[in-house]
Amino acid sequence: MPAHLDEPAAGTLVDPLCFLVRGWLWLKADQPQIAVVEAWAEDTLIGETRVLFERPDVSAAFNLPPGTPTGFELFAHHPSPPADRGAFPLSLRARLRDGTHTVILDRTAATPLDRDYRTNHFGVLLDSRTTAIQRHDNIWAVGPSQHEGSGELAGLLRRYLGPPPARLLAVGCGFGSYGRGLLADGYEWLGAEVNPADCAELARLGLPHRQVDGRTLPFADAAFDAALCIEVLEHIDDPRPFLREIARVAPHRLIVSVPNCELLGYLWDHLATPWHMLEATHVNFFTRWSLGALLREFYAHVELRFHTPYPLRTIEGTPLHYNLLAVASSP
Repeated sequence: MPAHLDEPAAGTLVDPLCFLVRGWLWLKADQPQIAVVEAWAEDTLIGETRVLFERPDVSAAFNLPPGTPTGFELFAHHPSPPADRGAFPLSLRARLRDGTHTVILDRTAATPLDRDYRTNHFGVLLDSRTTAIQRHDNIWAVGPSQHEGSGELAGLLRRYLGPPPARLLAVGCGFGSYGRGLLADGYEWLGAEVNPADCAELARLGLPHRQVDGRTLPFADAAFDAALCIEVLEHIDDPRPFLREIARVAPHRLIVSVPNCELLGYLWDHLATPWHMLEATHVNFFTRWSLGALLREFYAHVELRFHTPYPLRTIEGTPLHYNLLAVASSP
């Protein structure tokens, strides 16, 4: 089973609390199918993904048909790197769909930063044991909806939704910033919005939508193949009934984007706080662990990653990201 771990390269300096693992693998027709691609640090599972996507460079190298899924990306978290901060072994493994065994695909070594950001103010937000949702009183201006979405997020939505057609419900869609593109791609996109002014703008733009009351969704059980909840969950006072209603109408897949509260643990050195994160209507503040724990109450599998690079970096030069993306799914 040809495979390669592109990042991190051997000896690369990484933040063990959050680093990108990416590469490719090629499943030949006579080989068993993979259920999950996993990253391991010795005997500790530190990240996984269930999604493969096309890598044009790999397709060209092996003369594969267009659309062949070979690439993978995941964000890893090593909660207890070596005490001496020396390099730790990193292995790429594949768990097979038949559940019989795990195959080791590639190996490398990564070197952790000589610093633990969990010792910072707000550092508790970087601790995987902190699964409680951070409320307004824990942390502390209201902006308008946006007409244009992020090109990076638009690409991620397409990747994790899979190919059209699919029935999509965008809950709290605002001005439908991703609706036009998804409709053009062949998805059946429908916006659900509480704000009358946003609904008026959706009508002006000619985007399909329904005005809702914020408590119930006027649709039948399993009416949609997937739901989108982009920059909404941080505004919902009680997210569990809200998510329960989404899971009723879209039980198989939900894609959520929220501000990344973990940033606060890194930005202390810069005396900086992302303004938008402390917007007055933000009542929930999520880390990977609190968002994952919440979504697992309603969906069997949750994969978490980051998007939208933040303009500041740590003093060591490692990248930061403004947003969390969660892909929740059930059979």
